[in-house]
Amino acid sequence: MTAANRLQRNRPAPAARGWEHRLLAAMAYPANLAFVGVAALILALPVVTILPASVAAARALRLWLQEGETAVFTATFREFGATWRRTLPLGVGSVAVVLLLLVDSVFLGQQLSAAGAGASPVALVLAAATVPVALAVTLLLLALPVAAARSREGTRRQWLVEAGYLIARRPVQALLLLAIVVIFFLTCYLLPTLVPFFGLSLPVYLALVTLGRDTGRTPS
Repeated sequence: MTAANRLQRNRPAPAARGWEHRLLAAMAYPANLAFVGVAALILALPVVTILPASVAAARALRLWLQEGETAVFTATFREFGATWRRTLPLGVGSVAVVLLLLVDSVFLGQQLSAAGAGASPVALVLAAATVPVALAVTLLLLALPVAAARSREGTRRQWLVEAGYLIARRPVQALLLLAIVVIFFLTCYLLPTLVPFFGLSLPVYLALVTLGRDTGRTPS
């Protein structure tokens, strides 16, 4: 028996290797999400870079999902370096809008709780209007990293247009994504140890797989 024949006999059959490959592939998902989550958390520490870090995470995750890029931790930093000049104004604007909505919600909540049954109609209308605005802003912030990952050379304006297009193209999936992300954040409130690893990466990943499938491109 030749050495080649002995190696051929000792080599595991493809069926025997299949479960190992599937197991390793399954383990790669939480591991890569955790790596991207830690990198994005480091980049998001200045607060105004939360959105730029989410964009970098989305682009790194898309490289992994579509091109097999495994160095997702360093890819997140690399993508941040390639996009922060375009995304930082969006990051500052998003923080300002979220703070404005938060202050408005707290003020209206205090007004409604103090007035009780005799609440002002204006306060009721403003409170009712704040909810859909907050939901729309949240959906836009979820879709923006997806748009930046799909259109790597796009401008801020193109990303905003594409983000709106992605939401309008799949409104049911977008609402489902919003519900899942809300549930996830409630889970993080109960289990705060999830935040450093999945606080940014999991919502971005869910947005990618929900809104980012390539079934068409937004018009320029």
